[in-house]
Amino acid sequence: MVERKDVEAALEARRELGREYEPELIEAFLEKIEKRLDERRRPEPVQRRQGAITPLALGSIFAAVGATAIATGNGAAWVVPIIWLAIVLVNVAVAFRR
Repeated sequence: MVERKDVEAALEARRELGREYEPELIEAFLEKIEKRLDERRRPEPVQRRQGAITPLALGSIFAAVGATAIATGNGAAWVVPIIWLAIVLVNVAVAFRR
């Protein structure tokens, strides 16, 4: 926001320079106000989530290997690509949310 000292400086400059410079002083003062308003309107940068991705990656590998072993051991090898695809989709979704 424009501070009191800015207003006082503009008024003092008008007193010293006279009425003939009033339009320029007003224009400069308004530009300062607009600049400060623009600064306030800027959105805050999006904060990225902090945290390690390693636990998710390791957990995904262990889950995929375990599910693959169970599926192939029970004669349902056709389920393995579905399991891996699901794990990949979960990892991609988490990566895009970070």
